[in-house]
Amino acid sequence: MMKKIPFLILLLSFIPQLGNTQEIEIPLGRIVDSIPTKDSIASSFALYLPQDFDEKKEWPVIFVFDPQGRGRAATQLFRTVAEEQSYVIAASNLNLEKDSLKNNLTKIGPFINQVDGMLAIDREQVYLAGLSEGGRLATALPFIYNNISGVLAVENAWLNTDYLNSGNKFMFSAIACESRSTMGILKEIENYFDKEDYPTEMNFYTCEDGVEWPAADVIQNAVAGFTLNAIKEGKRPKNLDLIKQLYNAEVEYAQVLRRTRNYYQAFEKLKQIEDKYDDFGLEIDLRDQIKNIRRNKAFRQQRRDYRNAIASENAKREDYIYYMDGDVMTSNFENVGWWAAQVQELKENEEKFSGPKQNKAIRLLGFLDALSKSYYDTYVNSKANARSKVFVSILRTIFDKDDPEAYLNIIKIAGHDGDHETALLYLEDLLKTGFDNMDALYDIEGILDLKLSKAYNEKIREYLGEAKYYNADS
Repeated sequence: MMKKIPFLILLLSFIPQLGNTQEIEIPLGRIVDSIPTKDSIASSFALYLPQDFDEKKEWPVIFVFDPQGRGRAATQLFRTVAEEQSYVIAASNLNLEKDSLKNNLTKIGPFINQVDGMLAIDREQVYLAGLSEGGRLATALPFIYNNISGVLAVENAWLNTDYLNSGNKFMFSAIACESRSTMGILKEIENYFDKEDYPTEMNFYTCEDGVEWPAADVIQNAVAGFTLNAIKEGKRPKNLDLIKQLYNAEVEYAQVLRRTRNYYQAFEKLKQIEDKYDDFGLEIDLRDQIKNIRRNKAFRQQRRDYRNAIASENAKREDYIYYMDGDVMTSNFENVGWWAAQVQELKENEEKFSGPKQNKAIRLLGFLDALSKSYYDTYVNSKANARSKVFVSILRTIFDKDDPEAYLNIIKIAGHDGDHETALLYLEDLLKTGFDNMDALYDIEGILDLKLSKAYNEKIREYLGEAKYYNADS
């Protein structure tokens, strides 16, 4: 979703532009981790210089942002890119999940400027890459730095159209996990940049549980877009051998997709390659490969399934937004069961189907989770009435049963209003999730009478084996 945060204008006044300030020797062809950042938060970063690095030349650089601050691991994924496409790789060790986008933006400036001060950086080839929260950070930074040439956003991105600098048309490249709800966000942003005549590219990968980077070959193909775009714009010399190497790697990737019977993905990749490598003087003829896939019945079925899933998903999203907005506005407790049924149906579809239908179900579950979280964050700390706050909290327990925050909030509000029955109901639901933080259960403010009650303590003892009050032997 596109959001507006006006603080970006303020940041321009105190985050410096890139400028050389320091020299340091770094071994070539080796990842150097935990280089301290000279700032007040004592962060650090990893750095990789390719083996043919020449300090007398200016070098393209990719700043990498991992959400958990795993600088070394992230640098390792970009190592082949650095060697084959001549990039310096610098990856921050700052954990982005612990803070807001606004605060992360203020923290990351010293890292960027220190790397620039250490090395001869080509100011016309500065690129940013990030995963999840790192993707959001990477797409926000061009609003601050005016010399960004490209952004690679993996799994998530951020855009504020009010502050977009049309004079700096960087390349936007997205890599989307096919089973994450953020795929829609990335596609929406990519479409916007494309309409505004920014160079764009979008790739896809299959992800497992948890937020992780795609494989190195997917990253390599995506960064190739930066390299080719730099050649087109005259920022790099035209190296036909390198272009052929990049082209062959992408064609081989498409062949892997075909051999693994991912015919629709292979078809889309081959069409992308045709456009991507046009006008470079290569003899490109992928017509036979594309034609052979077109003739395949499995391809036609996969294309049909994919298109139907996307159309159905888009319609469902619109319905969910409409119905949730109405239910939250009216605190429609009678519809809670309907939302629970939607979640159950989507989970059953996730188990029952495979391919596009399964991915659609997973993405919609993620979408509902994010949508309900947005309402929860808006209402729970606002001046809304208790009924509204309880309702958005109950919705959260439907879409994220393992997050204790909403349960604790219901216990607090219901207990404060004297509705001990509801408070005890959600206390038990919370304990059923495996929650065992007894201190948190007794630190809830405003419900002293409930916390001292026999029913409250017996319920806690039932699940945790002990309670603070009403001991079993008293």
